[in-house]
Amino acid sequence: MIKDILLVIDDSVRADPIIHAAAALAERLAATLTIEILSAGPILIPTLAPMTEMYIPAAELARDQAVRIEAVTAMVASSTTTVRVVGLHDDLFMLADRTGKAGPIADLILIGDADLWAVAWLRTRIAETVVMGSGTPLIILSGATSLAPVHHAMIGWKDTSEARRALHDLIAVITPHATVDVVGVGRNEAALPAILESVTEVVRHLRAHGFDATPHAIPANGQSDAEALQGFALRQGADLLAIGAFGHSRLREVVFGGVTRALIEHPRLPVLLSR
Repeated sequence: MIKDILLVIDDSVRADPIIHAAAALAERLAATLTIEILSAGPILIPTLAPMTEMYIPAAELARDQAVRIEAVTAMVASSTTTVRVVGLHDDLFMLADRTGKAGPIADLILIGDADLWAVAWLRTRIAETVVMGSGTPLIILSGATSLAPVHHAMIGWKDTSEARRALHDLIAVITPHATVDVVGVGRNEAALPAILESVTEVVRHLRAHGFDATPHAIPANGQSDAEALQGFALRQGADLLAIGAFGHSRLREVVFGGVTRALIEHPRLPVLLSR
């Protein structure tokens, strides 16, 4: 049951749309919403962050952040649920390292896509830190900046502890009797029968909870797993895609690429990441 939601944003006005979306979600779930605003020094060249961050005295950062906190508080003043607005100011490295591992505790953490952040590097690093260190499921909202009731979900499956955690977290956020596609991706057609067999236990578990679950095994057809999963989810009309995050090490994902990093950087629909 989701009763305590944390939205993480930076201090730019780009975040305004997701603030309204998060407040609407909290109202629908009768949940408390905490909005954590992150503030760092000015970035001379955002594409080269964090190397081009300028030093600003902490007292000045705090004053600027207080103004933004006041503005966001006014934005959500009419909400019918409890909303608190808090701030964290530091340099980019410290913000990326601390967020999600210290401070507010929640049942669910929300982050918007890159267009809603002034510094894309900070958003990516925070999403990775939240997934790796918070012990809390993360939903990344795509450009739609909203999360309607999830009547149709999809879970990308490879039988790992991360995927099993994603399965349990998914059950907590979807509507009763929702449709759930359980999908494994194969490199070629020959791999599909074994993949289809591997998802049968997931389907059984979901059906035991009253969900309309269907197994699928799909070929990558030259695409990455992230591309194949998102493409299939969109074709199926899914409201949400869930996966177990960082099945490989974070370093390997950064160097060689991987499903988690691709979904963090280029979500085409809301994505639930669990670990």
